[in-house]
Amino acid sequence: MIKNFYKQFGKRLKQLRVQANISQEKLAEQVGVATKTVSYWENAHNPVSFSKVPIIADALNVPIYKLFLFLDTDEKLADNDYIALLQAKTGEELNTLFNVVKELQKINQ
Repeated sequence: MIKNFYKQFGKRLKQLRVQANISQEKLAEQVGVATKTVSYWENAHNPVSFSKVPIIADALNVPIYKLFLFLDTDEKLADNDYIALLQAKTGEELNTLFNVVKELQKINQ
């Protein structure tokens, strides 16, 4: 199920990148990664680091929450999947995730 999350994130990332008319090369340059890394993110070969999420959003000129507007699938993550995902993150990554959650909360206000 976590792999499904990465696939959905990659699909959404590519969709936003194409909408912004930005090449993989340009996005990679703006985020500070190799072009191959962007390709790996979009194809769910490697997960994106949470610390890169705000940088990606800035490069695509979208609010952070728009990167995550893909959870319209019938297959939802189970509680244990969320716990495992969070336990694998560093303090810096968790801080970035917390900032994403704060941004998401702003939409509901």
